[in-house]
Amino acid sequence: MLRILSGLLPLIFLMTAGAAPAFAIGEDVFVVPRVTVQAQAQSATSAKAAAQMQGRRRAMDILLRRLTVEEDWIYLPRLAAGEPAIAYDSFGRNVIALTDDDLEQLESGFEVYDEKSSSTTYRAFITYRFKPAAVRKLLKDAQIPYSEAQTRTALVLPVLETDSALYLWEENNPWMAAWKVRPYNNELTPMIPPLGDLEDAATVSARQTLALNQQALQLLAERYSVSQVIVAHAQLRQEDGEDRLRVRLINGFRESGEVEPIEELGDFGAGADVYTSGVNRSLESGGFIPARVGDVLAEESFAQPSGNFPTLAEVSIDATIAKYAKPWKQRTLIDHTVAALLELSAYYRSLGEWTQIRSALVSTPLIGSVQVRSLSRRGAEMLVRAYGDPSKLVVAMEAQGLALWSQRNDRWVIATPETARSVRTQGRRRGLLDGSDGFEQEVWPAALEDESEGGKIDSQF
Repeated sequence: MLRILSGLLPLIFLMTAGAAPAFAIGEDVFVVPRVTVQAQAQSATSAKAAAQMQGRRRAMDILLRRLTVEEDWIYLPRLAAGEPAIAYDSFGRNVIALTDDDLEQLESGFEVYDEKSSSTTYRAFITYRFKPAAVRKLLKDAQIPYSEAQTRTALVLPVLETDSALYLWEENNPWMAAWKVRPYNNELTPMIPPLGDLEDAATVSARQTLALNQQALQLLAERYSVSQVIVAHAQLRQEDGEDRLRVRLINGFRESGEVEPIEELGDFGAGADVYTSGVNRSLESGGFIPARVGDVLAEESFAQPSGNFPTLAEVSIDATIAKYAKPWKQRTLIDHTVAALLELSAYYRSLGEWTQIRSALVSTPLIGSVQVRSLSRRGAEMLVRAYGDPSKLVVAMEAQGLALWSQRNDRWVIATPETARSVRTQGRRRGLLDGSDGFEQEVWPAALEDESEGGKIDSQF
Protein backbone atom coordinates (compact mmCIF):
# COMPACT_ATOMS: atom_id res chain seq x y z
CA MET A 1 0.00 0.00 0.00
CA LEU A 2 1.30 3.46 -0.80
CA ARG A 3 2.69 5.40 2.10
CA ILE A 4 0.29 8.34 1.67
CA LEU A 5 -2.55 6.09 2.77
CA SER A 6 -1.30 6.15 6.24
CA GLY A 7 -59.73 28.26 -4.03
CA LEU A 8 -58.13 29.72 -7.14
CA LEU A 9 -55.91 32.70 -6.90
CA PRO A 10 -57.18 36.05 -8.29
CA LEU A 11 -58.05 35.83 -11.96
CA ILE A 12 -55.76 38.67 -13.00
CA PHE A 13 -52.46 39.28 -11.19
CA LEU A 14 -48.87 40.23 -11.95
CA MET A 15 -45.90 38.11 -10.92
CA THR A 16 -42.40 39.58 -11.04
CA ALA A 17 -38.94 38.21 -10.42
CA GLY A 18 -38.78 40.29 -7.24
CA ALA A 19 -41.86 38.62 -5.76
CA ALA A 20 -41.33 36.25 -2.88
CA PRO A 21 -41.65 32.65 -4.09
CA ALA A 22 -43.65 30.05 -2.22
CA PHE A 23 -40.37 28.27 -1.54
CA ALA A 24 -36.72 29.18 -2.11
CA ILE A 25 -35.13 27.81 -5.25
CA GLY A 26 -31.39 27.76 -5.80
CA GLU A 27 -30.33 29.82 -2.77
CA ASP A 28 -28.06 27.02 -1.55
CA VAL A 29 -25.63 27.92 -4.32
CA PHE A 30 -25.00 31.29 -2.65
CA VAL A 31 -23.51 29.51 0.36
CA VAL A 32 -19.77 28.72 0.39
CA PRO A 33 -19.11 26.15 3.14
CA ARG A 34 -16.12 25.53 5.38
CA VAL A 35 -13.55 27.92 3.95
CA THR A 36 -10.18 27.48 5.70
CA VAL A 37 -8.95 30.74 7.22
CA GLN A 38 -5.84 31.62 9.19
CA ALA A 39 -3.98 34.84 10.00
CA GLN A 40 -1.37 36.32 12.30
CA ALA A 41 -1.40 39.86 13.71
CA GLN A 42 -0.36 41.89 16.73
CA SER A 43 -3.45 40.85 18.67
CA ALA A 44 -5.97 38.00 18.69
CA THR A 45 -8.74 40.41 17.66
CA SER A 46 -6.80 41.73 14.68
CA ALA A 47 -5.82 38.22 13.60
CA LYS A 48 -9.47 37.10 13.76
CA ALA A 49 -10.69 40.08 11.71
CA ALA A 50 -7.95 39.57 9.13
CA ALA A 51 -8.68 35.85 8.81
CA GLN A 52 -12.41 36.42 8.40
CA MET A 53 -11.87 39.00 5.66
CA GLN A 54 -9.35 36.71 3.96
CA GLY A 55 -11.95 33.93 3.98
CA ARG A 56 -14.65 36.29 2.70
CA ARG A 57 -12.51 37.18 -0.30
CA ARG A 58 -11.79 33.54 -1.05
CA ALA A 59 -15.46 32.60 -0.63
CA MET A 60 -16.56 35.28 -3.11
CA ASP A 61 -13.95 34.07 -5.58
CA ILE A 62 -15.41 30.57 -5.28
CA LEU A 63 -19.00 31.80 -5.60
CA LEU A 64 -18.51 34.02 -8.65
CA ARG A 65 -16.67 31.27 -10.51
CA ARG A 66 -19.27 28.71 -9.47
CA LEU A 67 -22.04 30.77 -11.06
CA THR A 68 -20.29 31.91 -14.26
CA VAL A 69 -18.66 30.19 -17.22
CA GLU A 70 -14.88 30.06 -17.51
CA GLU A 71 -14.78 32.34 -20.55
CA ASP A 72 -16.11 35.19 -18.38
CA TRP A 73 -13.70 34.73 -15.47
CA ILE A 74 -11.42 37.38 -17.00
CA TYR A 75 -14.05 39.95 -15.90
CA LEU A 76 -13.96 38.77 -12.28
CA PRO A 77 -11.56 40.06 -9.63
CA ARG A 78 -9.08 37.65 -8.05
CA LEU A 79 -9.97 38.65 -4.53
CA ALA A 80 -7.98 36.04 -2.61
CA ALA A 81 -4.83 37.13 -4.44
CA GLY A 82 -5.67 40.81 -4.06
CA GLU A 83 -5.63 41.31 -7.84
CA PRO A 84 -8.14 42.98 -10.18
CA ALA A 85 -9.78 41.31 -13.14
CA ILE A 86 -7.40 40.77 -16.03
CA ALA A 87 -9.78 42.06 -18.72
CA TYR A 88 -10.89 45.50 -19.83
CA ASP A 89 -14.51 46.31 -20.55
CA SER A 90 -15.35 44.66 -23.86
CA PHE A 91 -17.76 42.38 -25.68
CA GLY A 92 -20.70 43.81 -23.77
CA ARG A 93 -19.32 42.79 -20.37
CA ASN A 94 -18.23 45.05 -17.51
CA VAL A 95 -15.29 44.27 -15.26
CA ILE A 96 -16.33 43.62 -11.65
CA ALA A 97 -14.39 45.39 -8.88
CA LEU A 98 -15.13 44.74 -5.20
CA THR A 99 -13.75 46.34 -2.06
CA ASP A 100 -13.77 44.77 1.40
CA ASP A 101 -16.71 47.03 2.27
CA ASP A 102 -18.57 45.77 -0.81
CA LEU A 103 -17.99 42.18 0.27
CA GLU A 104 -19.42 42.84 3.72
CA GLN A 105 -22.51 44.37 2.08
CA LEU A 106 -22.92 41.27 -0.09
CA GLU A 107 -22.67 38.92 2.90
CA SER A 108 -25.76 37.89 4.83
CA GLY A 109 -23.95 35.97 7.58
CA PHE A 110 -21.36 33.35 8.43
CA GLU A 111 -20.79 30.42 10.78
CA VAL A 112 -17.47 29.51 12.39
CA TYR A 113 -16.25 25.95 13.06
CA ASP A 114 -13.20 24.49 14.84
CA GLU A 115 -11.97 27.89 15.95
CA LYS A 116 -8.43 28.04 17.36
CA SER A 117 -6.62 31.16 18.45
CA SER A 118 -3.69 32.49 20.47
CA SER A 119 -2.59 35.98 21.42
CA THR A 120 -1.44 36.63 17.83
CA THR A 121 -2.92 33.93 15.59
CA TYR A 122 -6.33 32.72 14.47
CA ARG A 123 -7.47 29.61 12.57
CA ALA A 124 -10.93 28.30 11.73
CA PHE A 125 -13.33 26.97 9.13
CA ILE A 126 -15.99 29.49 8.12
CA THR A 127 -19.16 29.04 6.07
CA TYR A 128 -20.09 32.26 4.28
CA ARG A 129 -23.62 33.11 3.18
CA PHE A 130 -24.16 35.77 0.52
CA LYS A 131 -27.32 37.67 -0.41
CA PRO A 132 -28.79 36.07 -3.56
CA ALA A 133 -30.50 39.22 -4.83
CA ALA A 134 -27.37 41.34 -4.35
CA VAL A 135 -25.11 38.85 -6.13
CA ARG A 136 -27.58 38.50 -8.99
CA LYS A 137 -27.66 42.30 -9.36
CA LEU A 138 -23.87 42.44 -9.34
CA LEU A 139 -23.66 40.02 -12.26
CA LYS A 140 -26.66 41.49 -14.07
CA ASP A 141 -25.19 45.02 -13.91
CA ALA A 142 -21.91 43.64 -15.27
CA GLN A 143 -23.91 41.92 -18.06
CA ILE A 144 -22.26 38.63 -17.18
CA PRO A 145 -24.52 35.56 -17.70
CA TYR A 146 -24.76 33.25 -14.72
CA SER A 147 -26.45 30.06 -13.56
CA GLU A 148 -27.91 29.20 -10.19
CA ALA A 149 -29.97 26.14 -11.16
CA GLN A 150 -28.97 22.96 -9.39
CA THR A 151 -29.23 19.41 -10.65
CA ARG A 152 -30.72 16.82 -8.36
CA THR A 153 -28.44 15.73 -5.55
CA ALA A 154 -26.38 12.64 -6.31
CA LEU A 155 -24.67 10.18 -3.99
CA VAL A 156 -20.93 10.00 -4.69
CA LEU A 157 -18.93 6.81 -4.01
CA PRO A 158 -15.18 7.61 -3.82
CA VAL A 159 -13.17 4.54 -4.91
CA LEU A 160 -9.38 4.74 -4.72
CA GLU A 161 -7.30 2.39 -6.86
CA THR A 162 -3.58 1.90 -6.24
CA ASP A 163 -1.09 -0.56 -7.68
CA SER A 164 -1.94 -3.02 -4.93
CA ALA A 165 -5.60 -2.64 -3.95
CA LEU A 166 -9.00 -0.96 -4.17
CA TYR A 167 -10.35 1.14 -1.30
CA LEU A 168 -13.87 2.32 -0.56
CA TRP A 169 -15.13 1.70 2.97
CA GLU A 170 -11.72 1.14 4.58
CA GLU A 171 -10.73 3.58 7.33
CA ASN A 172 -7.45 4.28 5.54
CA ASN A 173 -9.11 5.50 2.34
CA PRO A 174 -7.89 9.13 2.08
CA TRP A 175 -9.96 9.66 -1.07
CA MET A 176 -13.19 9.07 0.90
CA ALA A 177 -11.86 11.33 3.67
CA ALA A 178 -11.23 14.10 1.15
CA TRP A 179 -14.85 14.01 -0.02
CA LYS A 180 -16.00 14.35 3.58
CA VAL A 181 -13.83 17.35 4.48
CA ARG A 182 -16.45 19.81 3.28
CA PRO A 183 -19.95 19.49 1.83
CA TYR A 184 -20.56 19.65 -1.91
CA ASN A 185 -24.32 20.19 -1.76
CA ASN A 186 -23.92 23.90 -2.58
CA GLU A 187 -22.50 23.25 -6.05
CA LEU A 188 -24.61 23.55 -9.19
CA THR A 189 -24.19 19.76 -9.32
CA PRO A 190 -24.70 18.87 -5.63
CA MET A 191 -23.27 15.63 -4.26
CA ILE A 192 -23.23 13.94 -0.88
CA PRO A 193 -20.79 11.24 0.33
CA PRO A 194 -22.07 8.08 2.05
CA LEU A 195 -21.90 7.44 5.78
CA GLY A 196 -19.60 4.49 5.23
CA ASP A 197 -21.16 2.44 8.02
CA LEU A 198 -21.66 -1.32 8.25
CA GLU A 199 -24.87 -1.22 6.23
CA ASP A 200 -23.13 0.59 3.37
CA ALA A 201 -20.23 -1.84 3.44
CA ALA A 202 -22.61 -4.80 3.39
CA THR A 203 -24.50 -3.37 0.40
CA VAL A 204 -21.70 -2.91 -2.12
CA SER A 205 -17.93 -3.50 -2.31
CA ALA A 206 -15.33 -1.39 -4.07
CA ARG A 207 -15.08 -3.93 -6.88
CA GLN A 208 -18.88 -4.08 -7.31
CA THR A 209 -18.97 -0.29 -7.35
CA LEU A 210 -16.47 -0.09 -10.21
CA ALA A 211 -18.41 -2.81 -12.01
CA LEU A 212 -21.55 -0.60 -11.62
CA ASN A 213 -23.59 -3.34 -9.99
CA GLN A 214 -27.07 -1.94 -10.57
CA GLN A 215 -28.85 -3.89 -7.86
CA ALA A 216 -26.40 -2.82 -5.17
CA LEU A 217 -26.20 0.80 -6.31
CA GLN A 218 -29.98 1.04 -6.44
CA LEU A 219 -30.15 -0.12 -2.82
CA LEU A 220 -27.76 2.66 -1.84
CA ALA A 221 -29.75 5.20 -3.85
CA GLU A 222 -32.91 4.17 -2.02
CA ARG A 223 -31.16 4.34 1.34
CA TYR A 224 -29.99 7.91 0.74
CA SER A 225 -33.17 8.99 -1.08
CA VAL A 226 -31.33 10.06 -4.24
CA SER A 227 -32.02 9.35 -7.90
CA GLN A 228 -28.42 9.13 -9.06
CA VAL A 229 -25.18 7.52 -7.88
CA ILE A 230 -21.85 8.84 -9.19
CA VAL A 231 -18.67 6.78 -8.83
CA ALA A 232 -15.61 8.96 -8.19
CA HIS A 233 -12.85 6.62 -9.38
CA ALA A 234 -9.34 7.85 -8.48
CA GLN A 235 -6.27 6.01 -9.77
CA LEU A 236 -3.15 6.87 -7.75
CA ARG A 237 0.40 6.23 -8.85
CA GLN A 238 3.73 7.35 -7.35
CA GLU A 239 6.42 8.07 -9.91
CA ASP A 240 9.61 10.17 -9.76
CA GLY A 241 8.72 11.58 -6.35
CA GLU A 242 5.24 12.66 -7.44
CA ASP A 243 1.71 11.62 -6.55
CA ARG A 244 -0.13 11.28 -9.86
CA LEU A 245 -3.89 11.13 -9.65
CA ARG A 246 -6.34 10.38 -12.45
CA VAL A 247 -9.95 11.12 -11.51
CA ARG A 248 -13.09 10.00 -13.35
CA LEU A 249 -16.67 10.76 -12.38
CA ILE A 250 -18.78 7.89 -13.73
CA ASN A 251 -22.55 7.77 -13.96
CA GLY A 252 -23.08 4.67 -11.83
CA PHE A 253 -26.85 4.55 -11.41
CA ARG A 254 -29.83 6.67 -12.35
CA GLU A 255 -33.40 6.08 -11.39
CA SER A 256 -35.73 6.11 -14.38
CA GLY A 257 -39.24 7.44 -14.68
CA GLU A 258 -38.89 10.59 -12.56
CA VAL A 259 -39.59 13.07 -15.36
CA GLU A 260 -40.06 10.67 -18.22
CA PRO A 261 -39.83 11.92 -21.80
CA ILE A 262 -43.18 12.45 -23.44
CA GLU A 263 -43.76 10.38 -26.56
CA GLU A 264 -41.96 11.00 -29.84
CA LEU A 265 -42.79 14.18 -31.73
CA GLY A 266 -44.70 12.48 -34.53
CA ASP A 267 -47.30 11.07 -32.15
CA PHE A 268 -48.89 14.43 -31.43
CA GLY A 269 -50.10 15.73 -34.75
CA ALA A 270 -49.02 18.91 -36.48
CA GLY A 271 -49.67 21.36 -33.68
CA ALA A 272 -47.34 20.25 -30.91
CA ASP A 273 -43.58 20.07 -30.81
CA VAL A 274 -41.09 19.45 -28.04
CA TYR A 275 -38.58 22.26 -27.84
CA THR A 276 -35.06 20.94 -28.32
CA SER A 277 -31.81 22.74 -27.61
CA GLY A 278 -29.99 21.24 -30.57
CA VAL A 279 -27.81 19.11 -28.32
CA ASN A 280 -30.04 17.34 -25.84
CA ARG A 281 -33.72 16.73 -25.85
CA SER A 282 -34.52 18.66 -22.70
CA LEU A 283 -37.42 16.65 -21.36
CA GLU A 284 -35.23 13.56 -21.15
CA SER A 285 -32.78 14.78 -18.52
CA GLY A 286 -35.20 15.35 -15.66
CA GLY A 287 -32.90 17.67 -13.73
CA PHE A 288 -29.76 15.71 -14.59
CA ILE A 289 -26.92 16.22 -17.00
CA PRO A 290 -27.94 13.81 -19.79
CA ALA A 291 -25.90 10.60 -19.57
CA ARG A 292 -26.30 6.85 -19.62
CA VAL A 293 -25.10 4.46 -16.93
CA GLY A 294 -21.38 3.94 -17.44
CA ASP A 295 -20.77 7.30 -19.11
CA VAL A 296 -17.73 9.24 -17.88
CA LEU A 297 -19.12 12.58 -16.73
CA ALA A 298 -15.75 14.25 -16.19
CA GLU A 299 -12.11 13.21 -16.24
CA GLU A 300 -8.95 15.03 -15.10
CA SER A 301 -5.35 14.19 -14.18
CA PHE A 302 -3.25 15.85 -11.50
CA ALA A 303 0.26 15.63 -10.08
CA GLN A 304 2.25 17.16 -7.25
CA PRO A 305 5.28 16.28 -5.12
CA SER A 306 4.53 13.33 -2.84
CA GLY A 307 3.69 13.95 0.78
CA ASN A 308 0.48 16.01 0.82
CA PHE A 309 -2.35 13.92 -0.59
CA PRO A 310 -5.17 15.92 1.13
CA THR A 311 -4.20 19.04 -0.85
CA LEU A 312 -3.96 17.07 -4.09
CA ALA A 313 -7.34 15.48 -3.42
CA GLU A 314 -9.00 18.83 -2.64
CA VAL A 315 -7.70 20.42 -5.84
CA SER A 316 -8.71 17.42 -7.94
CA ILE A 317 -12.22 17.25 -6.49
CA ASP A 318 -12.87 20.95 -7.08
CA ALA A 319 -11.52 20.84 -10.65
CA THR A 320 -13.39 17.66 -11.58
CA ILE A 321 -16.69 18.93 -10.19
CA ALA A 322 -16.21 22.19 -12.11
CA LYS A 323 -15.68 20.25 -15.33
CA TYR A 324 -18.71 18.07 -14.63
CA ALA A 325 -20.85 21.16 -13.96
CA LYS A 326 -19.81 22.98 -17.14
CA PRO A 327 -22.45 21.55 -19.55
CA TRP A 328 -25.20 22.01 -16.97
CA LYS A 329 -24.08 25.59 -16.37
CA GLN A 330 -24.11 26.27 -20.12
CA ARG A 331 -27.64 24.90 -20.40
CA THR A 332 -28.98 27.03 -17.52
CA LEU A 333 -27.17 30.36 -17.99
CA ILE A 334 -29.26 33.48 -17.39
CA ASP A 335 -28.40 36.21 -19.87
CA HIS A 336 -30.17 39.47 -18.98
CA THR A 337 -28.97 41.12 -22.20
CA VAL A 338 -31.44 39.00 -24.21
CA ALA A 339 -35.16 38.89 -23.45
CA ALA A 340 -38.27 37.67 -25.24
CA LEU A 341 -42.02 37.74 -24.66
CA LEU A 342 -43.53 34.26 -24.73
CA GLU A 343 -47.20 33.37 -24.94
CA LEU A 344 -47.56 30.61 -22.36
CA SER A 345 -50.54 28.34 -21.75
CA ALA A 346 -50.74 26.35 -18.51
CA TYR A 347 -52.69 23.13 -17.98
CA TYR A 348 -53.51 21.77 -14.53
CA ARG A 349 -56.03 19.42 -12.97
CA SER A 350 -55.97 20.78 -9.44
CA LEU A 351 -55.13 23.84 -7.38
CA GLY A 352 -51.97 22.03 -6.26
CA GLU A 353 -50.72 21.70 -9.84
CA TRP A 354 -51.46 25.36 -10.57
CA THR A 355 -49.63 26.39 -7.39
CA GLN A 356 -46.64 24.30 -8.46
CA ILE A 357 -46.58 25.98 -11.88
CA ARG A 358 -46.97 29.46 -10.45
CA SER A 359 -44.27 28.94 -7.81
CA ALA A 360 -41.83 27.61 -10.40
CA LEU A 361 -42.39 30.59 -12.68
CA VAL A 362 -42.08 33.12 -9.86
CA SER A 363 -38.93 31.62 -8.37
CA THR A 364 -36.73 31.26 -11.45
CA PRO A 365 -34.47 34.23 -12.28
CA LEU A 366 -34.86 33.26 -15.95
CA ILE A 367 -38.22 35.05 -15.89
CA GLY A 368 -38.54 38.78 -15.43
CA SER A 369 -42.32 38.95 -15.18
CA VAL A 370 -45.48 36.95 -15.86
CA GLN A 371 -48.95 38.30 -16.40
CA VAL A 372 -52.01 36.07 -16.39
CA ARG A 373 -54.49 37.10 -19.07
CA SER A 374 -57.17 34.51 -18.38
CA LEU A 375 -57.65 31.80 -15.79
CA SER A 376 -60.08 28.94 -15.20
CA ARG A 377 -60.28 25.81 -13.09
CA ARG A 378 -58.21 23.87 -15.64
CA GLY A 379 -56.02 26.32 -17.54
CA ALA A 380 -54.44 29.74 -17.79
CA GLU A 381 -53.08 31.98 -20.53
CA MET A 382 -50.02 34.09 -19.68
CA LEU A 383 -47.50 36.45 -21.20
CA VAL A 384 -43.98 35.74 -19.93
CA ARG A 385 -40.84 37.83 -20.22
CA ALA A 386 -37.97 35.32 -20.37
CA TYR A 387 -34.25 35.98 -20.43
CA GLY A 388 -31.87 34.23 -22.83
CA ASP A 389 -32.44 31.08 -24.87
CA PRO A 390 -35.90 29.56 -24.13
CA SER A 391 -34.27 26.11 -23.95
CA LYS A 392 -32.79 27.17 -20.60
CA LEU A 393 -36.29 27.84 -19.30
CA VAL A 394 -37.24 24.31 -20.40
CA VAL A 395 -34.41 22.95 -18.23
CA ALA A 396 -35.29 25.19 -15.27
CA MET A 397 -38.92 24.03 -15.28
CA GLU A 398 -37.91 20.42 -15.81
CA ALA A 399 -35.70 20.59 -12.72
CA GLN A 400 -38.85 21.50 -10.77
CA GLY A 401 -40.82 18.59 -12.15
CA LEU A 402 -42.67 20.42 -14.93
CA ALA A 403 -42.85 19.86 -18.69
CA LEU A 404 -42.47 22.93 -20.90
CA TRP A 405 -42.70 22.68 -24.68
CA SER A 406 -43.43 24.85 -27.70
CA GLN A 407 -45.85 24.67 -30.59
CA ARG A 408 -45.12 25.64 -34.16
CA ASN A 409 -47.32 28.72 -33.85
CA ASP A 410 -44.91 30.05 -31.18
CA ARG A 411 -47.22 29.33 -28.27
CA TRP A 412 -45.58 27.67 -25.26
CA VAL A 413 -47.27 25.20 -22.95
CA ILE A 414 -46.49 24.17 -19.35
CA ALA A 415 -47.93 21.34 -17.22
CA THR A 416 -46.93 18.53 -14.92
CA PRO A 417 -45.61 15.56 -16.94
CA GLU A 418 -48.72 13.47 -16.29
CA THR A 419 -51.09 16.26 -17.27
CA ALA A 420 -48.94 17.02 -20.33
CA ARG A 421 -49.25 13.43 -21.57
CA SER A 422 -53.01 13.51 -21.17
CA VAL A 423 -53.43 16.86 -22.90
CA ARG A 424 -51.13 16.05 -25.78
CA THR A 425 -52.66 12.62 -26.35
CA GLN A 426 -56.08 14.29 -26.51
CA GLY A 427 -54.74 16.84 -28.98
CA ARG A 428 -53.24 14.12 -31.17
CA ARG A 429 -56.48 12.16 -31.30
CA ARG A 430 -58.55 15.18 -32.27
CA GLY A 431 -56.01 16.20 -34.89
CA LEU A 432 -56.09 12.74 -36.46
CA LEU A 433 -59.88 12.78 -36.64
CA ASP A 434 -60.29 16.12 -38.43
CA GLY A 435 -56.84 16.63 -39.96
CA SER A 436 -56.40 19.85 -38.01
CA ASP A 437 -53.93 21.15 -35.48
CA GLY A 438 -55.88 19.33 -32.79
CA PHE A 439 -54.15 20.80 -29.78
CA GLU A 440 -54.57 24.43 -30.73
CA GLN A 441 -58.07 24.30 -32.18
CA GLU A 442 -59.74 21.75 -29.96
CA VAL A 443 -58.04 21.10 -26.65
CA TRP A 444 -57.12 24.58 -25.53
CA PRO A 445 -60.62 26.15 -25.80
CA ALA A 446 -62.07 23.15 -23.95
CA ALA A 447 -59.57 23.59 -21.16
CA LEU A 448 -60.70 27.19 -20.59
CA GLU A 449 -64.45 26.73 -20.93
CA ASP A 450 -65.04 26.65 -17.15
CA GLU A 451 -65.51 30.10 -15.62
CA SER A 452 -62.90 31.66 -17.90
CA GLU A 453 -62.37 35.39 -17.70
CA GLY A 454 -59.96 37.59 -19.58
CA GLY A 455 -58.00 40.73 -18.83
CA LYS A 456 -55.95 43.15 -20.85
CA ILE A 457 -52.24 43.39 -20.23
CA ASP A 458 -51.47 46.89 -19.05
CA SER A 459 -48.02 46.41 -17.50
CA GLN A 460 -44.84 47.53 -19.18
CA PHE A 461 -42.18 44.88 -19.76
